[in-house]
Amino acid sequence: MNHLTILQLAILLLATLTSSHADEAGSSIPNIPYNPHIRATDYTENFRPQFHFSPRSGWMNDINALVYQDGVYHMLYQWGRDIRHGGYATSTDLLHWEDKGVALVPQDSNLPKDAIRNMAGKQIYSGSGVLVSGETAMKITGADKPALVTHYTGTGVGTCIAWSNDQGATWNNYQGNPVAHPTPNADPRDPRVFWYEPTQSWILALYEKGTTFYGSKDLLKWEHLSQIPFGFECPDIFELALDGDPANKKWVLHDADGKYLVGQFNGKEFLPEQNEPLRMDVGPDFYAAQTFFRPSLPDGKVIQIAWNDHWNGGVGEKDWERNATFPVEIGLVTDQGKMRVTRTPIEAIRRLYHGTWNVEAQILGEKNVLADIQSKTFDLTATFDLTKATANRIVFRVANRTLSYDIGKKALVGVTKNRQGVETEAFFDLKPDSANLLVIRMLVDWCSIEVFANRGVFSYSENTALPPRVHSVSLSAQGGEVKLLSFELNELKSIWNKDTGTLQSPLFPDSDPAADASKGQDTPDRQPKK
Repeated sequence: MNHLTILQLAILLLATLTSSHADEAGSSIPNIPYNPHIRATDYTENFRPQFHFSPRSGWMNDINALVYQDGVYHMLYQWGRDIRHGGYATSTDLLHWEDKGVALVPQDSNLPKDAIRNMAGKQIYSGSGVLVSGETAMKITGADKPALVTHYTGTGVGTCIAWSNDQGATWNNYQGNPVAHPTPNADPRDPRVFWYEPTQSWILALYEKGTTFYGSKDLLKWEHLSQIPFGFECPDIFELALDGDPANKKWVLHDADGKYLVGQFNGKEFLPEQNEPLRMDVGPDFYAAQTFFRPSLPDGKVIQIAWNDHWNGGVGEKDWERNATFPVEIGLVTDQGKMRVTRTPIEAIRRLYHGTWNVEAQILGEKNVLADIQSKTFDLTATFDLTKATANRIVFRVANRTLSYDIGKKALVGVTKNRQGVETEAFFDLKPDSANLLVIRMLVDWCSIEVFANRGVFSYSENTALPPRVHSVSLSAQGGEVKLLSFELNELKSIWNKDTGTLQSPLFPDSDPAADASKGQDTPDRQPKK
């Protein structure tokens, strides 16, 4: 045996202690309780998001296995830049997250080989999660207890299962993995499992150069149902009431890029009713979104979280890399003659508000009406009347980043990015409403800007490096005037720190900008002056 560190010896001991329980069930291989986050953090590193989830340390990408059980929201996520593990975090309110480390450890992990009893693939690729009980739980876990179950891609193996029947404290791999084998030459991955009530069946949507549907009664034996030539990676599918009408429900099928189709699912195949794929988010950094396992949620809403990077090079983070989008509620409305998905930040965001700034109605010109505001963590909503506008653009700036609205082109002026993160100015269609009013909502964090408009039909997610110690905010018109009807900015508290610290800003009279600057990094926010 190779020489082991104290951490690795502890892992081996924990593996020994946990293996007896799983062996009694006769249906599992215990994973190693493993927490790679050995570096301490106060979540105040440069660019660290203050109200978006990010890993305590290391790399993250796709969001996996979103499940709610007994007051706790569980989230697996892809962790590890070179070798993918199943990272794991929990929350009691979808706002404050606790990073638990790693739930799923692959064969290619750099842990000692005799410390890894995971026979489910060289790496852990994306998947999804459900909550089961009764006979289904018994067949998978060997115990008649409710269980969290995740189906994921074990590279080189196929679709695999891991489970926990102690509310995520320990995770085990199913002895009979894989439960579904790859289709030859189809590049299969990213199983999305959901419950289809009319046939009392489990359905698996799998990326296989398109989306393939499989059916099962027990989550273990899967039968091929159908295939649709749509989508690239990480499929998700859910049912929504169109325009809030419970008698008119439609199914939405989308892929990792956020492209989606709307139609019907009959338990076997997806039947599109509008064949033109639309995009639920047009920004450069929206990818691999997933919704929570809906039957277990207390309110039955469709809640979604996505990865906020899209392989664009990041923002220069240190010790940790990449983050998630803010949780949103998904809806479906008729807009401009089409059925369109809406994305709206969850109502719980209001619990983070700790100071409000309002601007009275006025004619907006070249003067910055937000000159007295200093912030980089906020939720703002602004309403403009474009009827008599003479301006070319409405210009919003936070720190070093400018977003604008081109009144003539009726478009948000944002960016696209290539794989290296190089930005190019881009125009994204955003029409005012029938009264010629434009309502824009914006969530801004230390490395994130998310824009919502048109009842949530318009969504734009961008990962961007807002520089440390720069908190200026600006709103003005370019080339003329436009009427500002209302403006409200709500400061947001950090989700990571009970003592929300100090922001370098005139709004915070107790702050010491010189002392803050000497730290070379941002610090969490404090209650602003009213």
